[in-house]
Amino acid sequence: MDEDYLVKLENCKTTLVDVSEKALGPVKEAILPLQSKEAAYIKDRLRKFEIKVAEFRQDFQANLPYNIQ
Repeated sequence: MDEDYLVKLENCKTTLVDVSEKALGPVKEAILPLQSKEAAYIKDRLRKFEIKVAEFRQDFQANLPYNIQ
């Protein structure tokens, strides 16, 4: 490949990154609080699910539906 072609390709990549940052920068800032809120909600649901699974496991082990011999 020609060096000129590689230089142009690298410049296009840099330009694309700059344009995307200018276009999406304000959007990223606007949705950051929403992402944080959703992440906290998911973590809370996961914690509740882990508790539910632990309770089920304890109940299951206490009332085994089968005999081990």
